[in-house]
Amino acid sequence: MSTDFNFQHPPFDQLDPKQRQQVSTNLDIHYFQSQQKIVTAGEQASYLFIVIKGQVEERADNNAEVFAHYTVEDWFDVRSQFGGYAKHDYVALEETLCYALPSKVFRQLVSENSDFGDYFQRDLATRHQLVESREGNKNLAEFILTTIDEKNVQPAVVIEGETSLQQATVIMREQKLESLLVNHDGCFGMLTGTDLLHAAVLVQQSLDTPVSQLANFNLISVNKGEFLFNAMLLMTRNNIERVVVKEQQKIIGILEMAHVLSLFSTHSHVLALRIARATTIEELSEAAHTLNKLVENLCNNGIRTLFIMKLLATMNEQIISRVFQLSIPHQHHNHICLMVMGSEGRGEQIVKTDQDNGLVIEDGYDWPEKQQQLEQFSQYLLQLGYPPCPGNIMVNNPQWVQQQSQWSETIADWIETGHGDAMMNLAIVLDAHAIAGNKSLLRRLRKDLMAQMANRSVTLAFFAQPALKFHTPLTLFGNIKSKQAGLDIKKGGIFPIVHGIRALALEQAISPTNTLERIEQLAKLKVLDEDTAANLTEALLLFFKLRIQQLFPAESEQDYHVLKVDQLNHSQRDLLRHGLHVVKKFKQLLALHFNIRDY
Repeated sequence: MSTDFNFQHPPFDQLDPKQRQQVSTNLDIHYFQSQQKIVTAGEQASYLFIVIKGQVEERADNNAEVFAHYTVEDWFDVRSQFGGYAKHDYVALEETLCYALPSKVFRQLVSENSDFGDYFQRDLATRHQLVESREGNKNLAEFILTTIDEKNVQPAVVIEGETSLQQATVIMREQKLESLLVNHDGCFGMLTGTDLLHAAVLVQQSLDTPVSQLANFNLISVNKGEFLFNAMLLMTRNNIERVVVKEQQKIIGILEMAHVLSLFSTHSHVLALRIARATTIEELSEAAHTLNKLVENLCNNGIRTLFIMKLLATMNEQIISRVFQLSIPHQHHNHICLMVMGSEGRGEQIVKTDQDNGLVIEDGYDWPEKQQQLEQFSQYLLQLGYPPCPGNIMVNNPQWVQQQSQWSETIADWIETGHGDAMMNLAIVLDAHAIAGNKSLLRRLRKDLMAQMANRSVTLAFFAQPALKFHTPLTLFGNIKSKQAGLDIKKGGIFPIVHGIRALALEQAISPTNTLERIEQLAKLKVLDEDTAANLTEALLLFFKLRIQQLFPAESEQDYHVLKVDQLNHSQRDLLRHGLHVVKKFKQLLALHFNIRDY
């Protein structure tokens, strides 16, 4: 019997008091000498072991292959608890102490407690969700996942298009409304108090003017059942303060920004409005420099990493687009397209990153002040906290500002070169996302890129090869390999997934730039099986989450790509190790798929 067992680590924290007492009553401590076999392949399971001290190696019964390495607070052999017989040998590499929980007791707990059993029986994706669901501020997290329904939608008051300006004003005042819906010949538009004020005071229209002449009939809508968070992003992107809510194409109400703000404690929409309303670079700078604080607030309150990334991507897009409007005269906007690349282009930022941007210009368009105005654009971004790109991938570099036909020729040259920097430049352009100007210019360029890469298997193999460049930070025994300075999670985990998926997406001519969306599309096309797709998604989100958690409080000169493994708890280390094994397996898949023999 042992009373010192730590019940705070998942999934043992899911056991109720009676079940914990059952564990304590039946738990024993076993001692093993160095090189002593703890479990023998082919034997029936007797115990689930949890390491107290020492190291244990999982290997084939002929010692030909090592599968994993277990250390303090790791458990083994879970597989045999359900399958009946051990598949591999487990050997103590040094003097080792283990808790031993009888298999009969373990299986009883699994059958009685579904949360406890799920943790052992499911894959990385489920483990990540189980751990994440128990962390952070659940009240705020619940808001982020709140769906749109009758409780947070305001009823829509509908008036006819013939209603006069004066009558509409009276209705708004009597019913204390900020907006009305206008029905004109079966079409619905929105009329706001601002519209009425503008018509009556600034334009001085007659009070008898029909409201059909004042309403906006280009309504933006959301559906009942969608996430409230997504409605907030939609309002942010379109710089509006309300959307209509539909159920099966029927308008059932209005969702207003003010009401959303009353529910959302981070006030991110207030920040979006400050960005949209900024008329000088100084005003925009004040808003831009609060972004990292917003991310810290969301992180500390337990908001899911995916939502943080979506929100940050939207805010960054709004900021850079506003800088574009402040630095590039409006007459040029319809003839040029500003594109962002790298993590910005994929929508996978967790902090404000380097400037990675370029420009597509309409063929034959004359722009004499181009260089001066693009230099100003880059300087403004620097003032807002976006440092220059170390590789000089910026609009003040003429290499990344070209007319459409020039871009097509450049891309053709990169494809013909087929290796080295040319392939990485191709990867950069492949992730480009249009955020300002004439966005159709980039769509045409992307279509041309896909056409030029069709049926080029050798070039695709060279393109995919960098995903295999960096060593997966796992030891020979399958444990996490980390230097004293920490683990470079970008090289060891994030880049292999991002670039490998990018290569598969290019092969399949998949349009989305976001890695998670690419994974989803590859799964639909059966290029990836469902389990692989789910594990890659969760591994990538895990790497982002661990990286963002170590950003706050920020340290001077901190490299946010480096994970301090010694600061992770047991659950995080366990998930990280499983995530890195997902990466290792994916790299093997890539090498086989693209026939890369030197891997």
